[in-house]
Amino acid sequence: MAHADIDDLAALVLEPGDVPADVQQHVHACPTCAQTLEALAATRRAAGADALVAPPSGLRTRVMAEALGRPAGVVADTPAAIAPDAPAGTGEPVPLAGRRRSGVPLWLASVAAVTALVAGLGFGRMSVGTPEATPVEPEPTGSVLASTALTALDSDAPRGNAEAVRHDDIVTVSVEASSLGDEQGFHEVWLINVDGKRMVALGILARGDDGTFDVPRGLIDEGYRIVDISVEPDDGDPTHSGVSLARGQLA
Repeated sequence: MAHADIDDLAALVLEPGDVPADVQQHVHACPTCAQTLEALAATRRAAGADALVAPPSGLRTRVMAEALGRPAGVVADTPAAIAPDAPAGTGEPVPLAGRRRSGVPLWLASVAAVTALVAGLGFGRMSVGTPEATPVEPEPTGSVLASTALTALDSDAPRGNAEAVRHDDIVTVSVEASSLGDEQGFHEVWLINVDGKRMVALGILARGDDGTFDVPRGLIDEGYRIVDISVEPDDGDPTHSGVSLARGQLA
């Protein structure tokens, strides 16, 4: 959509009653033009209430040259000079009124043109910038992080199940096992790392074949996800016996 001519915006600051109604309606409805108008109004307020004095010859050309990054000799002293380099997507300034007002000071028109250029660049950055990241909702406490079915290693026969439940920075691993056999010894639960090289002992299934064990959340995140139940002889050796009755990987 076409934006208001920069001279019309400057006139709204100095002679609002002389600006056509269609231009005023457009500015009220267009955020880009409204932003430029506010910048011009701020410039006028900074200049104070003193009478406006015509600028030195060539001021507009020098201002536009600096804004566009060109030598002053290749920038014409006219608002049309900014049209070829107007930022894509911001809308090239197109006059909504058919005449130029003699009451708009040249210095204010120059500042207005530069303000429009800078505002357009800023608007373009806002339009194509990186969208805000969607906040990641934290996992609710008490939620199940992972679970697995436990099976025998030699036959895939069902041997119960296990699950990991998050409680803040602690994870509770719950094991409900069955049909582990009557081999002499006690049943111990382990977490084996998925790399197959590391393991930690969680504890003994002291009440039947069910038990719960608290572990740091980081342990699960580091790959200790294979739940293993071994049968251990009462020999005082804290290492894994090498005889696993059931196993499953938390996922």
